[in-house]
Amino acid sequence: MNEKLDALKLLEEHGIKPSFQRVKVLEYLILHDTHPTADDIYKGLIDEVPILSKATVYNTLNLFSKQKIVNTMSADNQETRYDLLMDEHGHFVCDSCGEIFNFPYLYKNRYEGLEDFNIKKEEIVLRGTCSKCLQK
Repeated sequence: MNEKLDALKLLEEHGIKPSFQRVKVLEYLILHDTHPTADDIYKGLIDEVPILSKATVYNTLNLFSKQKIVNTMSADNQETRYDLLMDEHGHFVCDSCGEIFNFPYLYKNRYEGLEDFNIKKEEIVLRGTCSKCLQK
C-alpha cells in the first residue's frame, strides 16, 4: 500500500489542501491504527518533520475531524484519541496493557427515554482485559 497516494486521495476527496504536514499526519494515522493522541502523532513525526509544531498537529486533527476523515474518542476521559475508521464501531480498552481494539456493533440510536433528544454521536467504550493479557 502506498500511504502517500492514499493520503493525497483521501485529502482530495474531502476537499482539503494537501500540505506537507497534513499529508504526514494522515500517513501517520494510516500506518498507526493504535488510536494515537495528538502528542503521540507529534512525537512520532518530529524527527522526520522537524518544522512540525504541536499546534499544527492539533489544527490538522481538528480539520480532519470536521471534514470527517477521523473519528475522535476518549478511552481514559483525559486525552482525545484519533481513529481513521469512520464506520460505526465500538472500542474495547484493555485495563492491563492499555491497547484499544475496534469492534463492529449494530445498535442504531435506539435509546429508551431519549426519543425527543438529538443524538449527534455514539461512543461505545468497553473496558476489561484483552485476550493477549488473559493468556499471560
